[in-house]
Formats: sequence, structure tokens, C-alpha cells
Amino acid sequence: MDHNQSVKIIEVSKVTPSAQESTVPKSLPLTFFDLIWLRFHPIQRLFFYELSSTELSFLDAILPNLKASLALALRYYLPVAGSLVWPQHYAVPAVEFVEGDGVVLTVAESDADFYHLAGNGFREIEAYHPLVPQLAVSDDRAAVIAIQLTLFPNKGFSIGITNHHAVLDGRTSTSFVKLWAHLCNLLVTSGSSIPTTEEFMPFYDRSAINDPKGLTGIYANAWLNYEGPNNRSLKLKIPNTRPGLIRCTLKFTHQDMQKLKQWVLKERQNSHISSFALTTAYLCVCIAKSNGTREGNLAFGFPADARSRLKPPLPSNYFGNCLSFRSVFIERTELLGEKGIVVGSKAISEAVKSLEEGALDRAERWCKFMIASIGNDSGEKMITVGGSPKFEVYRADFGWGKPRKVELVSSESPTTVSLTDSGDGDGGIEIGVVKERDELEGFVALFVKGLESDFES
Repeated sequence: MDHNQSVKIIEVSKVTPSAQESTVPKSLPLTFFDLIWLRFHPIQRLFFYELSSTELSFLDAILPNLKASLALALRYYLPVAGSLVWPQHYAVPAVEFVEGDGVVLTVAESDADFYHLAGNGFREIEAYHPLVPQLAVSDDRAAVIAIQLTLFPNKGFSIGITNHHAVLDGRTSTSFVKLWAHLCNLLVTSGSSIPTTEEFMPFYDRSAINDPKGLTGIYANAWLNYEGPNNRSLKLKIPNTRPGLIRCTLKFTHQDMQKLKQWVLKERQNSHISSFALTTAYLCVCIAKSNGTREGNLAFGFPADARSRLKPPLPSNYFGNCLSFRSVFIERTELLGEKGIVVGSKAISEAVKSLEEGALDRAERWCKFMIASIGNDSGEKMITVGGSPKFEVYRADFGWGKPRKVELVSSESPTTVSLTDSGDGDGGIEIGVVKERDELEGFVALFVKGLESDFES
């Protein structure tokens, strides 16, 4: 990798909504689902697009359409153009939009290797940092989103998006991107600015969320007392990333999935196994093997979309965070055994199933647990998951083709794996892994070997 690569800023501007829909609220209080993430690091994604024609001018043809369609998208996602605030007279923080608010858009140019960054091989995590913008955050105010468009001359461009996790979860943020892409595609192909689908339009009604346990107050007080008292600071706790970490993308194809599923179902007859349970169980087996110890349990935790699991359920286009959490603890000796993936998939499947009857079980503890995890570098950490194939990020076609690669840049911890739908469109899953180089080489070897030999039908 070329350590002398440079990113040159061409312009920084503010994109404001093209108009304001009367049905879109200008103020949204955070719910308890949002408050969990109040001071956590933001979500950062990179979308890489290859330009098939060198005759297509980025500055003259592509950039104006991206800006115009972004302004149109903000019309329907007005809170995205606003700011997060927590005045003394507010019981909880709120997202507020005032006239003149907008999204900071940075336009840049990079001489880095486009195809290396948009590939699946070993890549240094630091190489992505200049391609994603920073959120403007102070004690009193925090931006909801920031966007950076970076041109790689004669190769392609990237769209880097950083969003505040306390305002948007992965489903909402990717729905916003897909609406933006849909509107841009219309401008490019037909000159129209009227959306032809309601699929990505947000649902804003906060009263649809029941809070009989008073979780909103519990979570707000937890943050007020964290480094408090009455600590209303909106500054984020950004984790220290170890230097020299490497990321790579592993392919878990539909064919791989079917082969493993058949093998598991021979042992677990008359049972259902989801792609998520299968994929993460296989990853747990690989992680257990790579750790080199047989003692104790492997702890695996994951977020799950709670929209359809609440009573009453929320629509899938609900704007904001709506995540439940589950964790499983699996004996390493069982994961390392001949039927490790069977044991792992059973434990994870049962945890997923428990969401149907109690998506908010132990929810009063969630915020306290999350706050305790900030800056906790002691001991062995839980393996966690970021992203989801259900976000279908590869559908984000702005009019010049689907992404060549989508990268969850904010997932850069050795204890976190990211999951994305397959860019090949084959029904598989892309798995993002970050480790030190020698550890990553060993992990990749275990992952590939397992698919080639351990589970042949």
C-alpha cells in the first residue's frame, strides 16, 4: 500500500433540503432505542463506484446530480439536515431542524489505488480514514450526518457517509442512502425528481413506541450521571484504534451456505436455520480455532432489528434506532469439536427465536451495559456483529451502476465482524474482518479450509 497517498479537498459546501414536506417533523425527541447510542462512535460507510467511461466528467456531470438529488432526499429526511441538542429544559435530547440547516458535503480527490481500496484483499484500515468525513460535534450540538465525495481520476469515485448512531441505525441510514440513490438515478436517466416508490420513505411517529418500563428516563439519567452530574455533553467517545490493523472481506457464497445448511440439518432434523445463524456460527467456530485456547466460553453478542418484534410492531421504514440485543456463551470445547457449527447454530438460533416473545427482555440493563463498555480494554471482549445483509446496500445505484464495493469503515475492531449482502448478487454474504496481519492470515486460512474440507456433503 502506498503510504504517500494524498487526498486533496476541492470544496466544502452545505446542501439544504430542496423544500420542506408539511408531514415531516422539525423536532424529534430521542427514544430509549436512540439513547443507548448517545455518545458512541458514529457509523461510517464507504460506497465505491467505478466509472465505465472516462468521458463522463465527475465535476460537470456527476457532482451536480448528486447534489441536486441529495437536496431532494433531505426534503423527506428533514431531521438528517438538523442537529442533535440537549438543552437544560429538555428531559431527553432531540433532533431539531431550523431554517438554513443542511448537510456538510465535502468534495475531494485522491491518488490512492481505487481498485485496491474497492477490493476484498488485505488493506490497512488507516487507508480509509481520509475518505470518510468527521461529524461536527460539540458539547451543545452534534450534526446528524456528514458526506464526502472523493474522485479517483479515470477510475471512479467514493461516497463516504458518517452518521450519528443516536439518530440513525443501520436500516434507517441505508434507507436514506437508497432514497438518495433512487432520486439521483431518476435525474440521470429521465430528468424526473418525483420518487416512484414509497419503499424508502420514513415513518416518524414516536408515539408508536410503547415504554411501560420508563426506559427513556432510565437511559437519560444514566447518561446524565456518566461523568456527571447533569452531564448533557454530546461529545462522542471515539475508541482508540490499534495502529497497523488490516481488514479483508471474506465471501460466504450461497453455495457455501447451502452446503453447510444441509450438513447442519442432518444433525438438527425438523429445525429451521437462518442464514444469519449459520454464518455467525461458522464464524464462531473459526474464531474459537484461531484463538488457540480450549478453556472457557466464547461470548457472542449481536443486535437485531426489533421493528417487527415489538408489540405492536413498527413499520420497517420507522425512522431512528430500533435494535434489540442478544448474547450467547458457547463452550469453546464444543465449538472446537466435530459438531461445533451445529452447537453454535443451535445456540444462536435459540437466541434469535427468543426475540419474538421478548424483544425488550432485560432492556432496563442495556444502557448501563453499553456505557460500561466505553473505553473498557480489560479482559477478553465479546465478539460482536455490525451491519446486516438485509440492508441491501448494493442496491444503491445512483445512475452509473451499482457499487463496486461497500465497506463498513467504522467496523475496525478485531472483536467485531461486519456482514453485508453480496455485491455479486448471488444471495451470499460478505464478511468484513479486522485483525493484525499475522492473525488475519491465520484466520483466513481457517475460514477457507473449513469451507473446502470440514463440511463437505
